[in-house]
Amino acid sequence: MTPERMRRHDDERLYQPRIHSQRIRKLYRISKEIEESITVLVDQALRWLLERQSSEGRQEHGHGDDEEQDGSSDTLKDQSGF
Repeated sequence: MTPERMRRHDDERLYQPRIHSQRIRKLYRISKEIEESITVLVDQALRWLLERQSSEGRQEHGHGDDEEQDGSSDTLKDQSGF
């Protein structure tokens, strides 16, 4: 697998929360297993969570099952069960 690069051209440099060291250690192990950087791994996990939250909100309000298309890879969902 080719590691994905983070695109920073549209990054607003907003608040970036700290992540507990226990989670970093687990993320590090996963990142080595699937050969992706921790940054890419966290970005994919957050994207998946936000898309899921968004689709659940649409379903609760009677909207369709449309998913936002951003051209991102589904590496995390495919290999980590997310």
